[in-house]
Amino acid sequence: MAKRARISNTDLEVSRINLGGNVFGWTLTAAASFKILDAFAGAGYNFIDTADTYPWWVNGTGGLS
Repeated sequence: MAKRARISNTDLEVSRINLGGNVFGWTLTAAASFKILDAFAGAGYNFIDTADTYPWWVNGTGGLS
């Protein structure tokens, strides 16, 4: 099982490693996307970043994912 971290003030625990999922259904086929997602979840990970963009105006250092 992948090591997990508890999110403060919640009962949620997420893996310490996340998977950037911006390419799923975009530049990868559905079959390739599910193969990667299945392997990631099968290894015990549960933290997937699905952001399409990151706002640069929050702290001046963000950008597009």
